[in-house]
Amino acid sequence: MKTKISRARRALPSALVGLALLTVPSVAGANPFDVYGSGARSAAMAGAQVASAEGPAAVYDNVAELASARPGIRLGAFATLGQVQILLKDRPAGYDVPDLDGNSPALPSEQTRRERSDTTGLAPLYGVMIGAVTDFGTERTRGGALVMLPTNGLLSMQTHFADERERAFSNQLHVELIGERLRRPVIEAGIARKLTDWLSFGIGGTYLPGARATTEAYVRDPADQSDVGLNADIQTTNAWGLLAGATLDLPADLRLGLVYRGPVAFAIEGGNEVQVRGAGSGEDTRQVIGWIPTSTPASLRLGLAWSPGDIVLTADARLTFWSGHLDTQGQDAGFHDTLEARLGAEWQGAADTRLRAGLGFVPSPVPAQTGRTNYVDNHRALASIGAEHRFALWKREVVAAWYVQAQHLLYRTTDKAQLDAYPACTPGETRLCDEVPDATRDPRTGQPYAEAQGLQTGNPGFPGFSSGGWLGAVGFELHY
Repeated sequence: MKTKISRARRALPSALVGLALLTVPSVAGANPFDVYGSGARSAAMAGAQVASAEGPAAVYDNVAELASARPGIRLGAFATLGQVQILLKDRPAGYDVPDLDGNSPALPSEQTRRERSDTTGLAPLYGVMIGAVTDFGTERTRGGALVMLPTNGLLSMQTHFADERERAFSNQLHVELIGERLRRPVIEAGIARKLTDWLSFGIGGTYLPGARATTEAYVRDPADQSDVGLNADIQTTNAWGLLAGATLDLPADLRLGLVYRGPVAFAIEGGNEVQVRGAGSGEDTRQVIGWIPTSTPASLRLGLAWSPGDIVLTADARLTFWSGHLDTQGQDAGFHDTLEARLGAEWQGAADTRLRAGLGFVPSPVPAQTGRTNYVDNHRALASIGAEHRFALWKREVVAAWYVQAQHLLYRTTDKAQLDAYPACTPGETRLCDEVPDATRDPRTGQPYAEAQGLQTGNPGFPGFSSGGWLGAVGFELHY
């Protein structure tokens, strides 16, 4: 009976997971502002806005800057596109997982549903932005909100394994920190006050819901797994990430900004309870769900702005705490913290026109994937340009702004480390591992299998891979 329960358990997750995901609210993924910028000015200046944010975009860039923002409404639209490739190196012969007459501890290579294949392309993202600032009828206090809504699908969530287990699913490698993770609405709000003529402080939050799902399944006939009864108990959960910032006006037209953005994650927790007819109550099976389709780690950001006359020059440094990052399966990814740099410039070219440009470099938090895992990410170099134009409409001042941004994903190649002896694929093992350990024995003879000697692995990233590509974004914004 235990064998039958196990088979039923393996057949159920796709149906249960599908049911759970249909009820999850349409907010998922990491913040796309982290990659492209929080609005036309931010994106045009490579995101270097900690000490020079304007309007509702300040909620993201530095909530303290809201204290100096002009009340009003901003509407915008943008599109992103890109091309990212993960090219797999050819597998040498002799490493496939054997069948062993049904006694193999891993899925035999000949039973893999999908061929090992490269990963190409990157889904575009289209969205609209709405932002607003109010002064509450006071001079020193401002409140603001910023919302971004994707227009080509509000919800996109994907999970995957970063090691040999992915062979049973897509049998591909996945871009870890960009792409589908960005397709989610952004909801942020904050309030700021000018404490003195030279010091401002702000606080706010970024919102993500989550889900807690428990699914009960009754298998009437283990031999006919199409006849399964399902019930679900699904509840939404809420998560807030803290936003806090301060700005300090200094002599010589300098302004210093400091921002803390707390961690926030979209999590799906719960489990599946499987009961098989004929099994005792003590043999019911519970499957634990602990997915994190995406998360944004905590970060500290320091910015400096210099505005002598018609020119504004900005510089930002961001320390992002990726060392606490969990992958989509809720496992420690082993990433390291990163320090990135961004530069921006703005020039008042005419009374009604401002020109903008920016440069930045974003290092990858992903170490060399020479062991078991296959997290794919690249250093990014970015450049951007943009402008805004002021004009009168119905006796009101209106501002139209635009930007174009390009990012180059620096080419990266990985080779799996060669070992004298390969460990078994046990939980917590980080080295490239043997899916069929040498000690695997034939239950009939008690002797080790000859086919089990040496390394057998279906890891999609073995023996190595390379990645690279580009990202681009264009956007337009109106301020009223």
